[in-house]
Amino acid sequence: MSIGSNIRKRRYELRMTQQELADLMGYKTRSTIAKIESGENDISQKKLQKLAEVLDTTVQALISGYLSENTSALINAADTSEKKNKNIVVILAGGKSGRNRQNIPSQFINVQGKPIIVYCMEKYQSHPMIDDIFVVCLKGWESIVRAYANEYGITKLKSLIPAGISGIDSLKKALDCIKNRYNQNDLIIIQEATRPMVTTETISNLLQACETNDSATICHYMNDYVQFNIGNKRAQYIDRNTTVALQSPEAHRLFLMNRVFDKAQRTGHTLTETCCTMLLYNLGYDINFIESSNNNIKIVREEDIATFSALMNK
Repeated sequence: MSIGSNIRKRRYELRMTQQELADLMGYKTRSTIAKIESGENDISQKKLQKLAEVLDTTVQALISGYLSENTSALINAADTSEKKNKNIVVILAGGKSGRNRQNIPSQFINVQGKPIIVYCMEKYQSHPMIDDIFVVCLKGWESIVRAYANEYGITKLKSLIPAGISGIDSLKKALDCIKNRYNQNDLIIIQEATRPMVTTETISNLLQACETNDSATICHYMNDYVQFNIGNKRAQYIDRNTTVALQSPEAHRLFLMNRVFDKAQRTGHTLTETCCTMLLYNLGYDINFIESSNNNIKIVREEDIATFSALMNK
């Protein structure tokens, strides 16, 4: 891993945002930290020393990228503490994009000898804090997903759920299927099958955030380009330092998801959202954002496949 990646990793361990690190370093905006972490900006020895002090580590650790005791404890929490509530993953694999030019749904495309959906399943299979996995599956692909689970040892897979007509409808079907199997305080993680770059670190951060907030959504800051809202007659500038893009996964307590979908039905709300977080927002609930990596890409187009393959090589 690069020094920038190691800095980001250590910042995650401390549950520190890019803006918080920028403030401690004396930078005016978080974009400088973003550029350091992405490898765009070089770091002088003096700045590296200050970063090590601020991040409560050593220069050698930032260079070598060792796994700290904090991260070890986070990843191995299942072995050191009694976990009362279950963490259940719903992988949404019911979509069928025609923009990948591969003639099959993106989640089933083979990249470097492995289907994209398997990369997602393996991450949750290997994470010690994850109990069960459900896959919302596109009709006709059920036997293939089961074969993948057998081939790659996805023993946490409990069931396949028929996909709905949209992403939010698929999630509603999944909720109807599992809500009587688990306790109200159990955590439901919603993962798009087309985001194969989800990391153990991201999953751990998401689980931690939900300990106090009951809900969290992965996002990344829109720090690459100047952006405008062109919906009005006159274009309006959007401050990229305060603008985030939703990613996946997201996680919510079961009682919260039940409450949200019940409110949608009770108020006659049409389920047109692309994800549960947008449903929460549209129904007046607060959103708890957790920053993740820009590498957590979604496989939609042909160029996304090439990008994912390149990231895997790196």
